[in-house]
Amino acid sequence: MRRYPTMDEILEACRTNLDIDPSPETIQKDIRDMKLPDPDGFDAPIRFCRKNQGYEYTDPNFSIRSLRLQDNDIAAIKESIDLLHNIGGSRMSRNFSHSLEKVLANYREDFPSGDIRRRIVQNDTPPESRGFENFDFFYNACNKRIPVSLIHYSYTKRNFKSVILHPILLKEFDNRWYIVGYSEDHKGIRTFGLDRVYDPILLKKKYISADSEDQLSYFKDVYGVYPIEGQIKQIIRITTNSIATNYFQAYPIHASQKVKKNSRGTAEISFELIPSMELLRLFRSYGSEIIDIRPMWISTYVRKTSFQ
Repeated sequence: MRRYPTMDEILEACRTNLDIDPSPETIQKDIRDMKLPDPDGFDAPIRFCRKNQGYEYTDPNFSIRSLRLQDNDIAAIKESIDLLHNIGGSRMSRNFSHSLEKVLANYREDFPSGDIRRRIVQNDTPPESRGFENFDFFYNACNKRIPVSLIHYSYTKRNFKSVILHPILLKEFDNRWYIVGYSEDHKGIRTFGLDRVYDPILLKKKYISADSEDQLSYFKDVYGVYPIEGQIKQIIRITTNSIATNYFQAYPIHASQKVKKNSRGTAEISFELIPSMELLRLFRSYGSEIIDIRPMWISTYVRKTSFQ
């Protein structure tokens, strides 16, 4: 952006803006590489101007940000944006969505209204849910490891509670978004639905990193987002009729799932999981198509709540 920068100014810009400390020899090598033709370089018309004692582009309109795209590159980007919008829908970060569109905006490339193409992918895209406006806030808090103070509303207890959370990741399950992190109040990893979170603010305090073992078990050994408190990873077995067997085979719910089919079409399906509320609800949704569940306490819970 500055005309005729000297080597010292380039080095200072690297230290200040990029937090790196290259040598003059490295900068000179990079400039040589930038001058190489595509695909090895940017074909940049750089030279050292002796009159102004600094570097310049001999073509004042040149910019490495204005890389030349071929027609097939532009078509591929359009298809990718369409696909990401279709898959992500309202769940995709606004900043991410806008950044994708800016890629083509640099080329003054519009999507003409007359360019109507047959949609060949259609998915269930729910309306933007309450709380999604805080997606970018929590994304940055997770990325920069900044503690957060928030107000959480409990649907079951019908009350508000202040929580200090050290966020780890954003997790989507069943078209709902959740923030997962270490809760100072609970002294462990907890999950909070974005739809129940109000007034989050960043805190200037030391970030607490959750134990790596707890994170691995919490994220990899749970179907859903709410593991049942006090339960550990265990073998869970269900016996299914032929219809439910087909669905579990077509749509496995976890990497640990194993299916042992019988001659009549029924099957014994096992999982190695920490029991969660979502898992119990899934079993309940199959009704009589799940013939038996072990351990017994899960079966009792599912059968009892099925009639409530």
